[in-house]
Amino acid sequence: MQAMQGIGEVLGGRKCLGKEARTAAEMDALIRQGLPMACASQVQASLALPDQSFADFLAVGTRTLLRMRQEKKKLSVAAGDRLFRLARIVSLAREVLEDQAAARNWLCSPQVGLGGKRPLDLMLTEAGCREVEELLGRLEYGVLA
Repeated sequence: MQAMQGIGEVLGGRKCLGKEARTAAEMDALIRQGLPMACASQVQASLALPDQSFADFLAVGTRTLLRMRQEKKKLSVAAGDRLFRLARIVSLAREVLEDQAAARNWLCSPQVGLGGKRPLDLMLTEAGCREVEELLGRLEYGVLA
């Protein structure tokens, strides 16, 4: 698994997380404590996702997302886990494509290797995330099909 450092950076780093998570166990503990809403806002802004799309990722309603943002609530374990999954893929895309803007564009554009689907559309489930990860792995090693 890629370094927690890259995933932590996508989540806003120490500023948003409150501390650095260097291992999966440390990240697990942060997720169980409830990731701060600032982490979610950081990821949403980095991908330029509208509230509806981002709420779908977290499996909450748009009104709930807005209320959580206003009240600066912590994410539930389930929503934090979904956010971590999204951050993991964003971090991998940044690493493979070597650029934040290129990663965002790739994630938001239909990909032939995904049957013409956008990676973000597949990432609502763990199975879809794995498919996106596999394609990024193929891209990293120059296997386009």
